[in-house]
Amino acid sequence: MKRLSIAQATCILVLLAGSLLLPGCGTGTGLQQITIAPAHPTVAKGEKIALEATAAYNDGLLQTVTTSVVWKTDKPAIATIDDQGQVTGIGEGAAKISATYQGVTGSTYVTIGAPVLVEIAVSASRANLPLDESEAMIATGKFSDGSTKDLTHIATWASSATGIARVSPSGLVVAAAPGIVTISATSGSVTGSMPLTVGQAALLGIKLTPAQSSLPIGEAEQLTATGTYSDGTTQNLTQSVTWSSSSSTIASVSASGSVQANSLGTSTIGATSGSGVTGTASVTATPPVVVSLDVAPFALSIVLEGASQLHAIATWSDGTTQDVTTATSWSSTPAGIATISLSGRATAWQVGSTTVFATYSGATGTSNLTVTPLLFVNYFDRADAQTANIDGTVYLTNPGLTAGSSAAGKLCAMIYVFDQNQEMNECCGCSVSDSGFRSLYLLNDLTSNPLTGTPPAAGAILMVPSNFQQNPQCSASSLSPNGVISGWETNVQGVPSGTPQITETGFSSSSLNSASAANLAALCGVIQSQGGGQGICTCGKGGS
Repeated sequence: MKRLSIAQATCILVLLAGSLLLPGCGTGTGLQQITIAPAHPTVAKGEKIALEATAAYNDGLLQTVTTSVVWKTDKPAIATIDDQGQVTGIGEGAAKISATYQGVTGSTYVTIGAPVLVEIAVSASRANLPLDESEAMIATGKFSDGSTKDLTHIATWASSATGIARVSPSGLVVAAAPGIVTISATSGSVTGSMPLTVGQAALLGIKLTPAQSSLPIGEAEQLTATGTYSDGTTQNLTQSVTWSSSSSTIASVSASGSVQANSLGTSTIGATSGSGVTGTASVTATPPVVVSLDVAPFALSIVLEGASQLHAIATWSDGTTQDVTTATSWSSTPAGIATISLSGRATAWQVGSTTVFATYSGATGTSNLTVTPLLFVNYFDRADAQTANIDGTVYLTNPGLTAGSSAAGKLCAMIYVFDQNQEMNECCGCSVSDSGFRSLYLLNDLTSNPLTGTPPAAGAILMVPSNFQQNPQCSASSLSPNGVISGWETNVQGVPSGTPQITETGFSSSSLNSASAANLAALCGVIQSQGGGQGICTCGKGGS
């Protein structure tokens, strides 16, 4: 039998014990390779990781040789390694780590990543916070490489007792009630915190704003009470102090600090806290001032060329009122529709609406003024004119410029002839030039072409001045009432009982509302479209 060497016997005993072979044990020639674990690890800058070196022999046996190898790094500025195989991340990047044992070398690459957050320090300028005060907390992150970063606006903030102190997403803490609370900031899996004590502050003084003021009788102003505390903070105490006045007949003050002037003089207003601290202000009551101006009537309608009186009523701060019409400055917008005299008398010059303004002592009031168009009416007796063989005449004249306005120019005289049964017989529109004159004959122009074919025995002539620019054809089926055309008529009287008398009467005027205007235009439109030429009067002579 072949005898074993002492070394071979030792290897067999180790193998039977279940351990790895010692160097040189086995049936082969020895060490084959060195492996490093973990392979290709990643570690954050500033952090450490332990590597393990394993020797593999050609007989398949393995041996841990971590502390026996010679460790090296090719980039010590990125990663260092000590004799125990511990790698420390120095800078971001990759470094090759090698382990050499008995002439055999193994290697791996270690990647050093960005530093990671390892701690959060929460701090504030004050650890004791007076009631109702606020404090900005600061969260400072400490990283694996020893660097720091302000995480105040990144961290998630929380309070252990929101009834004592609330914290906003930006780290602003507001003290709500006395007590001790923990304020924490969390980023990822890392949390930091600090305790905060909420306590009471002592009131040192009260300042009233404004400290001095003049107030017209009847007016009021709000005072503000601001408390100054021993910790240097201030607080609005307006609603919590007790208010008082040295003379309520001069100036009274409400429980909320609103002061009202009652009579001429000066009064001292006080504000006292529950702890007895008082602040004062001086209020002088001065004569009342105008606070509003009302125009009566508020809405007014005047017929064209009509007039009406407006009144300006001033209200003073003490509640008294006075008619200040003659002391008021009057105007209207748009201009030209009506003029307002110094005494407040409104005169209508154009159809339309305007706003009247009254100004007195810095106060302004308004009234809505509407100018309505005119309807002119005259009556005729055709039978008398026919019996006497004397034709009646309607005379129309355009003044050319309606007084007080700039509405100069041609107008349309829209004429509507009604019989004794109040039915429209004829209609027509006749232009009357600026300062022009037109005459129309009763028998030959106004009643010679009735809709029914039978001239009326008597009736009424209605005339509406209308805007020529909006209806150049002067079609009586389309009304734009405006302006003034003067009219009068000659009539035959006293037939057949005696000698015919010629009388002259002017057209009477009245307000024309929109419904009546629309009705006149509509009736005329029917005549024009369905009369077959009947029912259309002629315009006589002149005036175009």
